[in-house]
Amino acid sequence: MKKTKKSILFICADQWRFDCFSFLNHQYALTPNLDKLAKKSIIFKSHFAGIVPCGPSRTTMLTGLYPFIHRSVYNGAPLDKRFTNIAKEVRKLDYEPSLYGYTDTSWDPRYLDPKDKKNFTYESPMEGFDDGCVLPGGKPEAWANHLNENGIKINKAEDLYKGRKPKDDQAYIYEPYYIPTEYSDTAFLADKVVNDLKNLKDPFFMHVSFLKPHPPFHVADPWFSKFDPNNIDLPKNNISLQELSKKHPLLKELCNKFLLKENFSEINYDLLKNQDIKNIMSVYFGMCAEVDFNIGKILNALKESGQEENTMIIFTSDHGEMLNENNLWGKLGWWDSSYRIPLFIYVPQNNPKEINHLTESVDVAPTILEWLDGEIPVDWNGQSLMHNINNKYEKLSNKEYVVFDYDFRESTSFVKDKKLAPEQCNLSVIRNNKWKYVHFPSLPCLLFDLDKDPQEINDLSNLIEFQDIKNELVSKLLSHRMIHQERQLSNTKLSSSGVKTNFGPFSRKMDN
Repeated sequence: MKKTKKSILFICADQWRFDCFSFLNHQYALTPNLDKLAKKSIIFKSHFAGIVPCGPSRTTMLTGLYPFIHRSVYNGAPLDKRFTNIAKEVRKLDYEPSLYGYTDTSWDPRYLDPKDKKNFTYESPMEGFDDGCVLPGGKPEAWANHLNENGIKINKAEDLYKGRKPKDDQAYIYEPYYIPTEYSDTAFLADKVVNDLKNLKDPFFMHVSFLKPHPPFHVADPWFSKFDPNNIDLPKNNISLQELSKKHPLLKELCNKFLLKENFSEINYDLLKNQDIKNIMSVYFGMCAEVDFNIGKILNALKESGQEENTMIIFTSDHGEMLNENNLWGKLGWWDSSYRIPLFIYVPQNNPKEINHLTESVDVAPTILEWLDGEIPVDWNGQSLMHNINNKYEKLSNKEYVVFDYDFRESTSFVKDKKLAPEQCNLSVIRNNKWKYVHFPSLPCLLFDLDKDPQEINDLSNLIEFQDIKNELVSKLLSHRMIHQERQLSNTKLSSSGVKTNFGPFSRKMDN
């Protein structure tokens, strides 16, 4: 009898904070369906994205490569066509991977016709995926057509994700979104997945990517009314934006997004009062609740299809959300709240558990391939997490640190003002359980004690008593870069006896 192939349901919710779940005792989270999934899954509680924002972070997760290798480091930076990805790899195993939502991939223009529409957007689907229901944020035509068919008049699809502009004397428009929740983009996408699951007979690979709870900050009832803003406690911010902007040249630039009116769109940050902040936070939690509800529909459909016990279910995010910590919003800089993300992996017939050691988004694609009995590409930087899930897999060393990058050429005026070259506008972070070191090629470095300074604002890098710690982290960061350099040809030798190749382990660390 032919052995039944396994299936993959790979769900990503954009900009979901690592802590925003009821089962983690978050005071305002309403996530019964993800709680139920978590209860039977392996939960990776110290999981980190490799870079922000959306396009680069998804590239890192789907290619298994660190940003310093793939170099698609900001929205619009093309992904070199020579790199493989999870979709291309599972095709080798006879899967037809379907994308529901988006990957925000910028294609390599060297292989495109100059008039190809992919040359004019960073929101193309990643090469290798089939169109289950592609829904880019910039122009979600499939959703717009669905709304028009149901009597909700939409003239331009690109207007759907434009934030509502408040009046000059108003900080934020706090009211339910005009599109009913049953017709939201989240519901539309989930319903497409549910319908396809009902019709599937063969093993499948589905990548489902929800935009929410990414801004714009709006949601319809009943989710809008689920959270009373007056019951929300605000983050304790011990520093103003004006004070924060004086601490580092990059902070001055990043704070301008929230200090200069010409940078405002959905929120007039200079008018924000505590009540406005509570209102925005309540909407964020409402968006998470709406996504959770629709994920519940997908999980129920999977169970009814009879394929749940043959399916790996993954839930994660591309990056986090500051949500007013340090008076900041979105994803930026080096803060944990921007990079720390959820990761649940359900594998049939495996016991649930919590994993507290450090893991990275580059580890997700290798984990999928190992479970599918595929061959992990030799160039991939991530390492499979299957040994955390099932002890039949080869044991790999736990990571003592994680690394992540941020390219800020697009979010600052350094290049425009000719203060820095584009290649100088980036930072690299190495983080362990206590220390975080931030390295810049042309700006002052930073060092934070995460135990004593969870807000990550008190730089210790210039204090004599911390020089040994800083030097150790610099050395580890440099070693990490050297070990994880691309090695496809560097480990190959042409000789009189032909081509010889000698690779080390995927963890790139030999046992002592």
